[in-house]
Amino acid sequence: MKKATAALLLLVPSILFVVGCSRPPEQQFLTQFFRAARARDNTTVGRMSAVEIDPRTQGSVESFSIETIGAETRTPLTFKPLFEAEDKAKQEERAFLDTKIAYQTANIKAIEEGLKIEQTNPTPKYTPAQQKTMDEWNKWRAGIAEHARTTAAATAAIKRATGVAEASLTQPGQPALDPKTFQGETIKKDVTVKADFKTPDGKSSEKTLVITLERVAGGGREGRPIITKISGL
Repeated sequence: MKKATAALLLLVPSILFVVGCSRPPEQQFLTQFFRAARARDNTTVGRMSAVEIDPRTQGSVESFSIETIGAETRTPLTFKPLFEAEDKAKQEERAFLDTKIAYQTANIKAIEEGLKIEQTNPTPKYTPAQQKTMDEWNKWRAGIAEHARTTAAATAAIKRATGVAEASLTQPGQPALDPKTFQGETIKKDVTVKADFKTPDGKSSEKTLVITLERVAGGGREGRPIITKISGL
């Protein structure tokens, strides 16, 4: 019994050494990213990161060591308000277009006369009646353009907001993300590294980089990490 206990105690330091020297998953992840960035492997970089380090214009990380790994923060994530804003913008654009078409139909002859003058003369001169019609018509044209910009902005906001979630959750064998119904959370942490950095002209320096990793979880799915920010370049 004493011999068995003694043997076990001798093993404990070795076990602790192995555990203490095991590399965190962030080490392997960042090693793969920096290697892909150096090689300009844009396909791999695109799967891992929303930002890039272009060795031709920014430089490259030749080696690095992790200094600290920050605590994770979790934020509820839903895209429902963004889709509601887009739907509202589309409805308002459609309603405005309908009233514009009604005005256009009721005043088509006067509008066509004014447009003909506008197209043939860079400084058109209208009669008072024509001027009134064109002033109204220009308001309608400006209004529809403004509604189109509002709708486009709402759609772009959805694309920006869902980009990380789609990248994180899109994996082989998994269903595509349905952002309209998704309910989950964003899990974020910062990793600080000391990096041996080489500039495009070959000069070397040491930089401290803070790399933000985000992943998305929800609906019984755990997403992979995505680099969303690199500070200190």
